[in-house]
Amino acid sequence: MKSWLAKFRISTALDSGEPLPAKLRQKIAADAELQHFVRRADALGRALRHQPPPSATPLHDSIMRAVRESARRGQPRRAPVSYWLTASAASAAVMAMGAVCLWLALHRAAPGGAPSLDGPAMVLEMSEQMPSTVPLAMLAPLSDEWARVNRDLQHTTEVLLASFP
Repeated sequence: MKSWLAKFRISTALDSGEPLPAKLRQKIAADAELQHFVRRADALGRALRHQPPPSATPLHDSIMRAVRESARRGQPRRAPVSYWLTASAASAAVMAMGAVCLWLALHRAAPGGAPSLDGPAMVLEMSEQMPSTVPLAMLAPLSDEWARVNRDLQHTTEVLLASFP
């Protein structure tokens, strides 16, 4: 573990380009493994710094050649007749839609005379019949709860009256 920490410190110092601290140089001088690590790390760093840039790969060259060829060829031009055809079809579609909207606006059904009161009358009639038609099973839980509230009030009243002298 101590060796790993020393190797990390050596690597960090070599990466930063600063000289190794005196204490670390003493550790390196006393340990053959650390001396070997310093030689390997220094050689690797020099090799990476002085390595020439990688050359272009054949795949890159073929891709760039295809891009240049496609740029030279250009895109095929469309015939001017197709532009007139597209424009006339679009304007015909817009005119057809306008004609349909105009026809719908003129031939819409006129609203009826007086509004019908059948719906509200039926609701009022049903609300009058509701108390007699609702089954007792629907109201039983509410009745039970109301009875418990009354019982709690009476018990509270008794406790308060008993606590006064």
